[in-house]
Amino acid sequence: MRTIFFLCTLLFSVNGWSHAVGDQSQLITTSDPQRPLAIRIFYPTSSSAAAQQQAANGVLQGFTAIADAPLAAGKFPLVILSHGSGGNNASLAWLATQLASQGMIVMAANNPGSTTGDSSPTTDITLQTQDIRNLLDSVLASAPWHNAIDSQKIGVIGHSKGGYSALALAGGMITRQRFAEYCRSMPDMPDCQFYQRGKLNLPQLDSSRLEASYRDPRIRFAIALDPGMGYVLTPQSLRQVHIPVMVITAGYYIRASGTLNLGGDKLPVLQHPIPQAGHFDFLPLCQPQARQILAEEGEAFICETPETTRREIHQQATSSIIDFLQQHAFLRAAPTQ
Repeated sequence: MRTIFFLCTLLFSVNGWSHAVGDQSQLITTSDPQRPLAIRIFYPTSSSAAAQQQAANGVLQGFTAIADAPLAAGKFPLVILSHGSGGNNASLAWLATQLASQGMIVMAANNPGSTTGDSSPTTDITLQTQDIRNLLDSVLASAPWHNAIDSQKIGVIGHSKGGYSALALAGGMITRQRFAEYCRSMPDMPDCQFYQRGKLNLPQLDSSRLEASYRDPRIRFAIALDPGMGYVLTPQSLRQVHIPVMVITAGYYIRASGTLNLGGDKLPVLQHPIPQAGHFDFLPLCQPQARQILAEEGEAFICETPETTRREIHQQATSSIIDFLQQHAFLRAAPTQ
């Protein structure tokens, strides 16, 4: 009965202000000519056209939206989504479509050097935050978005490496010393393993870039889904953040690792744990043949969670995010009955 009540509550919350969802893709140039951004935009639309399945592949299920539909009239909050290493601008589409249906404009970019088919441990971890800043510069100055975005209601939501980026844009900071000491003392951590495979010399990283503040005053809220750098972000910097921040943590990294996680549960910010979730459960739903395909590359763990369980995790995360946005007046609450 408790599960049924939760799902009914979620469905009412998500559909309380339901819009049809449009989506479109753009390639934008930024102040950094070496980092053009392929972005996907999800948004409310008044179109009555039939929605179509998009961005599906042999491993991951896609999402449903109306391609190139007209933007609905009005001003809307803006959410920038930030993917993890190896992710892309559709990795969080399961969340983007729900937020767009609630009346938000949602944008996500492929981050060069960290995206699907182009992900390297040598990519400067701070570049993703700059991509988001450049994306904001572009869309806030271009039609039709500059007239449709409520500039007082801009936020960022990120997963894994993108979760670190979200917290950095809110004011979270790291140091080279903490980074190097973390991977020296905990070399078996998944993110440290990633950097070790790339032979990254952490004590020799550019501290001027690594330790800079990437806070952007245009960002009014930040949400991190099982973020990376949990052991590296300085508690002091997070305690000085003055915008609403929430971290949604997974109970484990992959099932075989037991209770090992990326340390997001240690951060001094609002926590929403999902104990039954693994780190990769914030990716899209998997295709039936996904584990077999991924097993050939030793990555079957990405889709080890049953579809029904991952769907419930998505629903729980979405409900928590919508509640958070409503509590802080970034999203209208659903009407009472």
